[in-house]
Amino acid sequence: MNIDVPNKRNDNRNIFLFFTGKLITMLGSSMYTFIIGLYILKLTGSGGNFALTIICGMLPRILLSPFAGVIADRMSRRKLLIGSDAASTIVMLLAFSTVSFAGLPLITVYASLILLSVCSTFYSVSLSSSVMMLVEEDNVQRASSLGQISSSIGSILGPILGGILYAYVSLEMFMLFNGLAFLISTLMGWSLKFKPSASSSPDYDMNTGDGSSKGFLKSFQRSFIEGFHYAKRNHLIWGMIKLAFWINFFISALNVFLPYIIVESLKLSSKQYGTIDAMLAAGMLLMSALLSIRKQLGDPIKSLLQGTTTLSILIISMSLPLLITFTSLGSFVFYMILMLIVGIIIIYINIPIQVTLQKTIEEEYRGRVFGILDTMASAIAPLGMVLFGLTLDWIPSFYIPIISGLGLLLVTLIGAHELRKVPSQTTVASSQQASSSQ
Repeated sequence: MNIDVPNKRNDNRNIFLFFTGKLITMLGSSMYTFIIGLYILKLTGSGGNFALTIICGMLPRILLSPFAGVIADRMSRRKLLIGSDAASTIVMLLAFSTVSFAGLPLITVYASLILLSVCSTFYSVSLSSSVMMLVEEDNVQRASSLGQISSSIGSILGPILGGILYAYVSLEMFMLFNGLAFLISTLMGWSLKFKPSASSSPDYDMNTGDGSSKGFLKSFQRSFIEGFHYAKRNHLIWGMIKLAFWINFFISALNVFLPYIIVESLKLSSKQYGTIDAMLAAGMLLMSALLSIRKQLGDPIKSLLQGTTTLSILIISMSLPLLITFTSLGSFVFYMILMLIVGIIIIYINIPIQVTLQKTIEEEYRGRVFGILDTMASAIAPLGMVLFGLTLDWIPSFYIPIISGLGLLLVTLIGAHELRKVPSQTTVASSQQASSSQ
């Protein structure tokens, strides 16, 4: 068992392994999803089959995050973290072997994509719920920020590197390289030093005593309901989850109205839109890097509410080039600056949520709460995109940013009223955890 009493040296070592391992996993998953989509589009020429690859990548995360959260609270998170990465390695190597000997049947491609998404779901939930077991409390913001950098780099570089590799490397060789990369990430997870805790004790029994699948399902259901009720009873945790849910909903509108406004309404080029879109990622990386080296935010609730208020104003202002005469260059520069600031503000919102939840949620519930948050965040984004996409067919495009921004502002005002009822809950929870561990 790789457990050690934490210190500053262990924190730095864990943060490095945490960052590098997550970066490898995120890049591998992102590249594979992108390459598989291109491969299926080339093979079948079907937009429906291409859309199916996106569903195969998203659906397991939506459906299995609650289950992964229960498992993370019922067994050693270290074992789950290592096991999910090791399973990704096996999936890639099995896919490589199958493709090498049996060609490239679609069933193999879809199966590998689904299984990799399943592994990624368990990896993500186990990692999110392990941060407080890997670093001291004053390093939580740094670890969360570096984790966000890993996710951002994976999302940005994944399609770029995937496109390059797709042009020069066969699919089966990429499967082999990806499998080896996951193996390296597995070894990094194995090298992490966890704090002594309940999660390092022998695994909990998932059955009710009869060993049947029915007993297992009852135990899982009871455990999930306990986690859900725990989150709802804690006003700070539930307020954060609801706010994150609605932020994701209104942010999803960006993916719908922004390309429509820029390309269709303002007649800017696709290349200009690509540059504008890249500024969002640049802002997220910039702010993540800044928060990883600065001291922790003093009042995360205040930072969160300031961030959501600013974000709502930024979203509303995206309708200005449609209401006021801008030159093409003026519109291009305006949206570049705006999206850079939006990326900065998204991280300014996201990190306080992560840090507050990490410090507030009791360890035995952390996996389930993060599983619930993961499911809600994953499910609401596509729903929001569909709803805002349908709205574009009925009303002029300049209304969408205004509606989205005002909706987010309303959610912020309601959230501020609820969250301000529990200003000291983070401190209370932290002191409770400290006393329980003594």
